[in-house]
Order: sequence, then structure tokens, then C-alpha cells
Amino acid sequence: MVLLLATAALLIFSCAPKKEVSAPKIFKPVYSMPVKGKLTPSGRGFLIRTECGSYIRAVAPGKVVYSGRDIGSYGWVVIVRQEDGYTSVYGGLTRSWVRSGEKVRIRQVIGEAGRMRGSCGVYYELRNALGDPVAPV
Repeated sequence: MVLLLATAALLIFSCAPKKEVSAPKIFKPVYSMPVKGKLTPSGRGFLIRTECGSYIRAVAPGKVVYSGRDIGSYGWVVIVRQEDGYTSVYGGLTRSWVRSGEKVRIRQVIGEAGRMRGSCGVYYELRNALGDPVAPV
């Protein structure tokens, strides 16, 4: 009896129309860079070398969750929790144009590039909703 049921189930499933299953799609956001410059991997993010004082722009809309100078020797740091769930970290700024709690638009100027490691630029890091760093490019 068990063998008969197993055979019947096998026949039913083998005759059923095959539904093609595709691999799950992995969402990877597409952003423009916060400033034009030379990109170099650095730590968990990138150092973007550019001219001192260049405007640094938000890569996506969101809310500023931190804007301050008290994180080590990173100069002015701005952290934006984006509407898409990702978080952008901008470090090494010489000046911040935004405050904690402020909403920012895409491409809004959030600060100015400062001097880092002997040249001018900004440190940029992108993190997913779990806080893990992801490659922004």
C-alpha cells in the first residue's frame, strides 16, 4: 500500500507542469558618488581624493543621524540613514552643512572635502540595514 501511494505521488509530481524557478534577485542600490575624484579602497569603504573644499553631496535622500567631530581623527563626520534602508558614512570633511535630525535630498551638499592622509578627499562607506559594509560601486 505504501509503495502504491509513493508511486502515485511520484507520477502526479512528475506529470505536473514544470514551473521554472529563477534565482532570487539581489537588490543592489545604484548611487552616484558623493564627489568626483580618484577612488581608493580604504578600510571598510573608500577614500575619494578630490580638491580641498569640494562639495560633498548626499548619494541618496534620508535623515542625518550624526553630524560631528568627535569620532577619532576623521575630521567632521556625517552619517545619513537613507530612505532605502542603507546608511552612508562621510568622513574627513573640513566642514558640515547639515545637523543631526535634518532630512537631506539626493545630491544635496552636506559638507566640504578636507585633508586626509596627506591629501584632500573624503572617506565614504555604505552599510546595509544590518550594519554590514557593502561595496557602493
